[in-house]
Amino acid sequence: MKKLAVIVGLIIGLTGASAADHLTLSFFQNATNNLFQTTFPEKDQISAVAFSYEKPFRPFAFFTQGQYSYLYRNSDVSYYAQDLGLDYLHAFNEKTALYISAKAGGAFYRSVYSDFNFLNFGAVAAVKSYLTPASIMKWNYGFDYKNYRNSLFDHYSHLTNLSLDRYFESRTTLKGEAAWGYKYFLHPFLPSETVSKDASAAGAGSGMGYGKGRTGRRGGYFLPDTSGQGRGQGIQIASLSGLIAQGVSDRIGIRLSGVRQWTVSGENPFSTIEEFYMVENPSSDMYSWNGYALSGGLTIEGPWNTQLKLGYTKSQKDFPGIEAMDLDGASLGPSRQDRRNQWDARLEKNFRVFSVVLSYSYVDNHSNDPLFKWDGHFLSLGIDWNLNWGETK
Repeated sequence: MKKLAVIVGLIIGLTGASAADHLTLSFFQNATNNLFQTTFPEKDQISAVAFSYEKPFRPFAFFTQGQYSYLYRNSDVSYYAQDLGLDYLHAFNEKTALYISAKAGGAFYRSVYSDFNFLNFGAVAAVKSYLTPASIMKWNYGFDYKNYRNSLFDHYSHLTNLSLDRYFESRTTLKGEAAWGYKYFLHPFLPSETVSKDASAAGAGSGMGYGKGRTGRRGGYFLPDTSGQGRGQGIQIASLSGLIAQGVSDRIGIRLSGVRQWTVSGENPFSTIEEFYMVENPSSDMYSWNGYALSGGLTIEGPWNTQLKLGYTKSQKDFPGIEAMDLDGASLGPSRQDRRNQWDARLEKNFRVFSVVLSYSYVDNHSNDPLFKWDGHFLSLGIDWNLNWGETK
């Protein structure tokens, strides 16, 4: 709480020193019948209040954003997240520009989930260049370091990608991208006695690890180090992705995209991983899997400043180092493999200073691990409010 007070105090001091240039406020009400995304459904609602603020001090700009999410039935998973930082934009010429950003922040949960509290530091560098009036090349690099209350999850990561966009007079857009990433857990293999009671309870079925009502499955997120000496472990990934978008008319567009990802070296050091709806889990992210995802979408610009988006995604993901287990915790032999179908719909209505958004998703997940054979409905309704002061032409 002391660290949170320092961050909030700094934000108040900076925002009070000058008038805001751009402020966005939002409130979203979310509902799902499968919060922990397992074969044991858990209904819940999430109220999320968020803001983002940006103030330019050319050639720099100060920015900050925060979000508080409250869960009604699983209130111990409620959390507040905050980031703040500076960015810098420099144009070398009319065709090429450099962007640099640095930020710090963290997330703070209630007591049962407090082992996942973290402070983080991140930096981003990007170069964007017009090769021709109809083609753009972009390079991005990002560094992220997170320090958790439970040091089992401490890690840093590097992620870089190179993309090329090409636009045609036929309203066709092509995009190709190559990416490489490396994530290093500093000390995931700590002796088992170093794990806090909160973390053990979370993994054993308090609603944090496997959700409520799960018994028999192995608790905890890590494999203990039998030598009693902490050591780190890295995961290296690479991916290729592509997109084709076509404008059918002034109001209708379609897109097709795909990504193929490989685990180049290493594997996830944890004994299990889970996804939670709208709640970050440090053991599960883009470094956890290899496989592919294919998606298609339709966008319709409707009357009265409305926009409708419909989409479908099919994915196949394998999780190196994560064993498939039965519901009693016994190994089934192969690593966990998931096959997922997801349908999405989003309707947005834009007014002069705010937008109203309604979205719905249905997910059908198949897995050789019976705990992760599940389906779920996800509904969200909210409003984004944009305020601007002192704009320059």
